[in-house]
Amino acid sequence: MDRVPFLAGVVGAVMVLGAASAAEIASHRASYTLSLGSSRSNSGVAAIEGAMFIEWQEVCDGWTISQRMKFQMLDSDGEKLENDISFSSWEAKDGLSYRFTLRSSRDGEVTETLRGRAQLEGPGKGGKASFTEPEGLELDLPAGTIFPTEHTLLLIRSAQANERQIARMVFDGATQDGALEINAIMGAPLTPRSDNEAKIKPELGQRPSWRTRMAFFKADASGGAPEYETSLILHDNGVGRDYTFEYPEFAIKSRLDLLEALPKPRC
Repeated sequence: MDRVPFLAGVVGAVMVLGAASAAEIASHRASYTLSLGSSRSNSGVAAIEGAMFIEWQEVCDGWTISQRMKFQMLDSDGEKLENDISFSSWEAKDGLSYRFTLRSSRDGEVTETLRGRAQLEGPGKGGKASFTEPEGLELDLPAGTIFPTEHTLLLIRSAQANERQIARMVFDGATQDGALEINAIMGAPLTPRSDNEAKIKPELGQRPSWRTRMAFFKADASGGAPEYETSLILHDNGVGRDYTFEYPEFAIKSRLDLLEALPKPRC
């Protein structure tokens, strides 16, 4: 569980710009309750309790994402394991520059720290990711790689244009594996729901949306099984709800508890 179940999309050469209305990410703060979704009998996972927090905000020169998952995992022997994963990033509005930081701990001990930046040579071109932690690690990014916010915008525009299958290479910096291939399937438009929760702002939560499923593959997977899969309801403003992070032996599901707008930048 050191790998952040990141919404790489929950985060390029967008070919549907002319065919769809403009997509825009709404700056927002959201919190979710985490629980065990499903578990195989041999997984050793009996229960999961915790929370996930996401802040996605427009700034003058780009977008920032902050995500934290803090949860307790109970195994079949009754032992508890505390997990705390925090991730933050900045992405330029032209989609060519990116910075990232990840910190993962287990039972209070730091298990992994990643930090660095990535640069693409141009739209649709490749680039390079350079890490300062671990120091000296450099990864080549293949042509067509995009970053998380650009990927989310691509999914929204594709859904608006009635395109249901989208496959792209996405780099988020949450792993040393480099860019992952994300195969996304977008469902038919959903009817905007009405939330009775006072902490879920209707101007953000009552928007057109699509049921979305994404499978994450290493670049050299050669047709093998995905590293993990994520399903969610993706709104046309970038808000996500009903996340389920599916791993080979168990799944983590989420419930949206709070959704509020963040101020636009004064540039």
